[in-house]
Amino acid sequence: MKIRNKLRNSLIRKIQMLSTDKLTELSKELNKIESKFKSKEETLKLAGSWSDLSEDLFSDLTEDLHARRSNDRQIL
Repeated sequence: MKIRNKLRNSLIRKIQMLSTDKLTELSKELNKIESKFKSKEETLKLAGSWSDLSEDLFSDLTEDLHARRSNDRQIL
């Protein structure tokens, strides 16, 4: 089973057990997290220092990101 699917299924099970109040709280927290990931700079700030990166390295790290993420690793 792929890591992504395993994580998704685990989260779905946990979410299904939450009360309405907790679901509302979770939704608010997820919205906060999503807003932090709206720009490449904000995403890299969360990972560490990005200001020292050269423009070439910044491009290398971000341009193929979606393609690399789509290749989920298999659980061994």
